[in-house]
Amino acid sequence: MLTKKILGICIVMTMSKILAAQTIVGAWKTISNVVVNKDDAKKDLTALQFKQWPCMANLQTIFEANGKQYVKSEKKCGPVDYSRLPTSTWKMNGNSISITNTGIPTPLGNTAVYQVAFSGKTAVFTHVYTPEEQSKLQNSKVKEIVITYQRL
Repeated sequence: MLTKKILGICIVMTMSKILAAQTIVGAWKTISNVVVNKDDAKKDLTALQFKQWPCMANLQTIFEANGKQYVKSEKKCGPVDYSRLPTSTWKMNGNSISITNTGIPTPLGNTAVYQVAFSGKTAVFTHVYTPEEQSKLQNSKVKEIVITYQRL
């Protein structure tokens, strides 16, 4: 009986550590930003950006526990000074994250919602565009975007 209680406590403690480790809070590096078209053709925008502006490999996306999200860079990188971009807010609900930025207008509005899957030191954000969202995009062939981050 005592052995079962100890085993149960160990399992609960292990699960607590696993669940606590699965948080978006912290500093992340973008590994890929893949656009997937309706015909399943894929294009990694990050690879293209890294080719043109190698300094982008040093950008960090920061998710603070207080719900703030921003990009940190050592200096101006390419055409943008990422450290001067407006701060966003984020909120997790299960495996869904909503990121809102009212300072940068987009055709889809101020909030982007992604499904997040954690695996080791990576977080994969996936957004599947609705037909309504697709109609607002410049390229209506786009089906989804998949962003992979690595924890720093």
